[in-house]
Amino acid sequence: MKDENIFMFLYAQKLTTIFQKLTISLLLLTSLQAASSDTITLGITGVALKENISTLIKFKNYLIKTTGLNIKIKFARSYSTMRHLILDNDVDVAYICGATYVDLLPSNKIKLLALPTVDNKPYYYSLVIARRGTKYKTIDNFKDKIYAMSDPESNSGSLVPRYEIDKRGYKDDNFFKRVVYTYDHGESVNAVLYGFAKGASVDSVVYKAFLKNRPKQKKRLRIVEKFGPFPIPPFVIRKDVPQAIQDKLQKSLINMDKDKNAKHILDDMAIGSFIKPDNFSYEKIKKIKLFLNSKK
Repeated sequence: MKDENIFMFLYAQKLTTIFQKLTISLLLLTSLQAASSDTITLGITGVALKENISTLIKFKNYLIKTTGLNIKIKFARSYSTMRHLILDNDVDVAYICGATYVDLLPSNKIKLLALPTVDNKPYYYSLVIARRGTKYKTIDNFKDKIYAMSDPESNSGSLVPRYEIDKRGYKDDNFFKRVVYTYDHGESVNAVLYGFAKGASVDSVVYKAFLKNRPKQKKRLRIVEKFGPFPIPPFVIRKDVPQAIQDKLQKSLINMDKDKNAKHILDDMAIGSFIKPDNFSYEKIKKIKLFLNSKK
């Protein structure tokens, strides 16, 4: 087995172990909550830094305290899985990628609940990162290199880099030597840190949260290129969830930055605040998806 294949095998094992531990931890933490018709299932995908489980549990507990609802967390390893969980009514409210939101719109099953903000704006970026000391200047320089992406359906972690490669005259299906799908932006960062990939495309919010959680790693990484801004990954809710519950959850999120006991949770998630999604559009992401689909 070639060295690079050994790396890929070991990395896949590492990802599986992390996801299993995370799932078991969440099951244990939520098992004390009695199941009832009032239970709200909160879906979390790779748009959140999954390795920082304590912050996500604090986030859930804040929602429970401020809404009075019984809330449990359900992680989905892939964006596709989360999409099906929502469509099958197994998740009520979810923190999802903007591209997943675009995919779900034709179902008429969900609506925007709240938008995170960064620097007071509901936008974020797709970052191309590499280890410090490397000479990469643009995404073009990663041709024939092993590259990490978070999820095939991720806007910042897959669609945007593929779109940029296509725009520059390359074919994205054979541009990289190999694409490693980590199914988590934090793990894409780790793939670069530990040499499994030469570069990665990651969500700027998750990248910021990652470095806040592991500040010593900042000196080992650098941003090669930055694309955007794009509409930020939203919190969405199924339309058939009772309006009273929708109102409670939205109010809780909107007021979170004003709660001195909850502000640190937002800081750890690299989010400034939540705002109402009045007339907010994901057309920019929709256009990228249409462009890539036209190339198939």
